[in-house]
Amino acid sequence: MTGNTLPGDLDLLNLILVSPRPGYVIPNGTRRQRTSPPTTTTTRRPPPLELGSVTFTSGRSYLQLPQWGPGRDGRVEFKFRTIQQHGILMVTSPSPGRSDFFAVELSDGNLYALFNLGGHTQRFLIGTDVDDGRPHSVSIDRNGRTLWLALDNQRHRDRLDPAGGDDSLDLGSTLYVGGTSNPDELPWPLYARRRDFYRGCVWDLRLDGGDIVPLQQLRREQRMPGVSPGCSSMPEDCLAASCQNEAICLQQWSGHLCDCALTAYTGLHCERGRYQ
Repeated sequence: MTGNTLPGDLDLLNLILVSPRPGYVIPNGTRRQRTSPPTTTTTRRPPPLELGSVTFTSGRSYLQLPQWGPGRDGRVEFKFRTIQQHGILMVTSPSPGRSDFFAVELSDGNLYALFNLGGHTQRFLIGTDVDDGRPHSVSIDRNGRTLWLALDNQRHRDRLDPAGGDDSLDLGSTLYVGGTSNPDELPWPLYARRRDFYRGCVWDLRLDGGDIVPLQQLRREQRMPGVSPGCSSMPEDCLAASCQNEAICLQQWSGHLCDCALTAYTGLHCERGRYQ
């Protein structure tokens, strides 16, 4: 670096935030550099946004997040996209001697949040018909017994009833995304417990307003098969000729299914008359 020229890629902001300023002492009017190192100031850079997206493809995969303790207040935000009607989006593992738990699940294409504050389990509808393959944004915001649920900016209020418990959500356990390592220990009010885990994309997951959870990093560290980086395209097997005789084509992860119920036909593609 000579003269008045500076290199074009010099990160001045990073030098100010991360690098310490030199310290000086002035004995007898002479300026000398201080020998003891000054205290450094560092900044924490959040993970890049693209590292917070994964796609669950197998129906038996999950990612394990560090312990999350919301207590009396907590906020969960995420975005997702799926064509699956049923599945566990996230759930806490049971804690010894406690019945408290939190979960988000898909059931019949609708999205629910489940809470147990130590008494009985309560289900709250977040939104309907979310298995349409389109991106959806979700936030679950709890303040004591007050609950705010939002799907795609459609927000409504509900209320938690301790009913034998208290106002605190004492989890003390791991939060799983996409499924769980202990499916046999899932509580019975979780309707998706006997079906496949979640299959679809999840991204921009935040807990209590923190940084986006680096789901891709967790995938690499935990070496979980059936989870791919990024948000993969949804399967699109339903074409105009997929089902015959005006049957309804139902898109599934393993392919498509022809629903012949409203027709006078049967067969794999509803191609055969029922009375032939």
